[in-house]
Amino acid sequence: MKRINQIKRKLIQCGICENQINDIFDNGDLTRIMRRMDEFIVPNTVQQVLDSCACRSKDDEQDKQHHNLGGKNENKTLSEIISHINSMLGDYEKINLNADNTLTVEWSFINNKKYCCQCLVTVKEGVKVSELALNSNIDNSVMPLSYCYCCAGSCRRYYHSKYGIELKTKEIVSSPINSKGEKPCSFVFEIVQWR
Repeated sequence: MKRINQIKRKLIQCGICENQINDIFDNGDLTRIMRRMDEFIVPNTVQQVLDSCACRSKDDEQDKQHHNLGGKNENKTLSEIISHINSMLGDYEKINLNADNTLTVEWSFINNKKYCCQCLVTVKEGVKVSELALNSNIDNSVMPLSYCYCCAGSCRRYYHSKYGIELKTKEIVSSPINSKGEKPCSFVFEIVQWR
């Protein structure tokens, strides 16, 4: 339950009182914890806490597949940079530059005709977050969308480190663990800086 302990530490750092934390964490089930966080804590704090818990990729092979544009983007428009990034991505990932100058990132991992989640965190003993998208028999199996601020934070950091595009998560649009595999992972990011 490493993620649960990590979330608890971050809530303490944000100044959430011990009684409130105890109310949120009275059961080790991550889905229930997330529902209580959404109920008891302001959305900006929930987002901040989960974003700070984001996984960090240590996969060297993934790093080889992507090229840090570094100084190469100096003479390119943001649209050209996004087009270049999309040309390097697999079929499961797509980035769109929206008319309001935000980015939408969509991950479409599919398993048995359902969208699936890549999160390996444990919800409760014997159940991983990723299983919530594919198994409708798990109790309390609908994870709140707010949990996916963690994954959005990982995505945000990745695009910043690899392509020099600094982002801020604006919205979690959909996720497989919230839609029982009916919808893909979809995040909207505000562009903070890209040069």
